[in-house]
Amino acid sequence: MIYIIILSSICIFLYSSMLIWFIVGNLINKASITNSRLEPISVIIAIRNGEKSLPKLIHNLKSQDYKGPIEFILVDDDSDDATREIITQQSSLDNRFILEFSNNGDPNLKYKKRALDAGIKRAKNEWLLFTDVDCQLSPDWVSEMAKFFDSKIQYIIGFSGVDRGNNLVTKFQSLDFLMLMIAARGTANWGTPWASSGQNQAYRKSLYNSIGGFSKISKYLQGDDSLFLQLSRKSSTSKIVFVDSFKSRTRARQEKNIKSLFKQRLRWAGDAKIMWKFNPMFFLSMITTYFHALLLSIMLLIGIFNNYFFSIIFYLLIIHIFIEFILYITATVCFNKRIRIVDFIIWSIFHIFFVVIVGSTSLLYNKLSWRGRLNY
Repeated sequence: MIYIIILSSICIFLYSSMLIWFIVGNLINKASITNSRLEPISVIIAIRNGEKSLPKLIHNLKSQDYKGPIEFILVDDDSDDATREIITQQSSLDNRFILEFSNNGDPNLKYKKRALDAGIKRAKNEWLLFTDVDCQLSPDWVSEMAKFFDSKIQYIIGFSGVDRGNNLVTKFQSLDFLMLMIAARGTANWGTPWASSGQNQAYRKSLYNSIGGFSKISKYLQGDDSLFLQLSRKSSTSKIVFVDSFKSRTRARQEKNIKSLFKQRLRWAGDAKIMWKFNPMFFLSMITTYFHALLLSIMLLIGIFNNYFFSIIFYLLIIHIFIEFILYITATVCFNKRIRIVDFIIWSIFHIFFVVIVGSTSLLYNKLSWRGRLNY
């Protein structure tokens, strides 16, 4: 058992060091507005069976207050509902809306990456802005993101959050997403960005073409955001910035039951499993987080029957919760969020087991379905 204690101590040291690195990164820098020009923009959204969300999305896009040239490319990703008809109707009313089809994308790509590739090929503008069909957008979203479309910047990571909601699952998801965003912001501010979300990001079409699009990650199920970000980081010396201004934020879909939340995280785990090929430090951080949570879980179980172990796990948990709380406070300050102590305590405890379960079952991620289509 002494080996478990030693390994746990090493893991909590590494885990705490990583979180401190995130915290310091959030304190040392912040992206500043540099551009006042009205750049031509292509907003690209891949849509698979989105008939329920499309009316709200179209309303949000029509409400954008951006004064510069803009087009909305809505890519039908082989939907079998009324997605195509809704987009067709809207494009006949407003020529800014363009219907595109995923089968016009690179045939070597699959699913969302192929749909996005089709949209990018169709785009006539240099700056490409992305979100998802289920996201909610403020009227200032495009104009606020466009303020950072500077000649020295190639890639913009935007903030995406989840409304807190009224049940434990949405409260957990909301805080978990907030912690992921503050980690992404910290790494970006250090100049070594680790993660981005397809729910809110932008990059140059010339960057996409220079990398070869998604061709280097074509065999992976996921990858249109964080994996592509790693390719962009390696290929370009231009700045990649995290933008967190309030009006530039998007709101993502709530997962209202634990099953759908687990399925979402398992899909995301597709990136994690092969991240070592693109960013060894990021991969090491994920391994550290997993084994730290696993060892804490094992010690908690042993501690039920062993008072000595219980006292040790108590002190390790105190350190664990304390350092995560500092990161949480950093997130509430940087993102102007209300501090909710009870939510944090619930998240911090359950997050340990959540990480273990998702990490242990991530090998099954390619067996999941997404909007009626198996992810093989």
